[in-house]
Amino acid sequence: SAAPATRGGRARAIPPELREVPSDRERVRPALVLLASTLAFAGLAAPVASTAVRATVRAEIIHPPIEVSWGELAASPCSFHTQTVQFAFQFDGHPARWHAGPTRFGPGAFAAISGWADEQFPWVPEEFEHPAVRVFVRLGSEPDRTLQSAHPHQRFAVTGIVRDVWRDRPWIELTSATPLDEAIGEATVFHAGRALERMEDGSFAIADEALQQALAAPLPAAARAELERLRTICAERMATPEPPPIRPRR
Repeated sequence: SAAPATRGGRARAIPPELREVPSDRERVRPALVLLASTLAFAGLAAPVASTAVRATVRAEIIHPPIEVSWGELAASPCSFHTQTVQFAFQFDGHPARWHAGPTRFGPGAFAAISGWADEQFPWVPEEFEHPAVRVFVRLGSEPDRTLQSAHPHQRFAVTGIVRDVWRDRPWIELTSATPLDEAIGEATVFHAGRALERMEDGSFAIADEALQQALAAPLPAAARAELERLRTICAERMATPEPPPIRPRR
């Protein structure tokens, strides 16, 4: 504090409101420095990776993800290069090997995810055997942990950044993955596949029953519309059955 002022040899006390007091910033700064040093020494300081996560979150707030279908991404991948996109797909599995080429998605840092696009219907054998979606998650990331526990046919809404375009494909790094209730489950695949076989045999009544069972589950809009279309075909064929073929007389 300042030395007391004097008048006529007598000390005069300085009022408290006029005394010099250290600012709150000067008092708090040493405590903050000590706290930061303690956390860093204990290994509790925020990792460097969190800076990238915060940057991604800020970017998504400023530029909201573009809602697209996988079909749109695959048809024009260059149009979405460096963009943040959002779409849905059904999980198939984790490919053990892939050729990353000039992209950043090598197996040392990323895991690959394969799945069926919403435009695909897995009860069709050709589409079941050729899942169209291929995306990537950084090892140890939140979407990696989410998809590690995924089961086949489970459907997810995902957000990701189109990092590269190579071989006319979008190479996407996922930043989030959220499970959805609507999905084409194994039971739907089984019953819908059976319906297709019965329709080919001309057994439209049995096919319609199988389609009703396939429609019992909560389904994505495109899948439900396709199964309803097949039911309409069955109804029309049952209403106007074709006459049995005339066999030649022996």
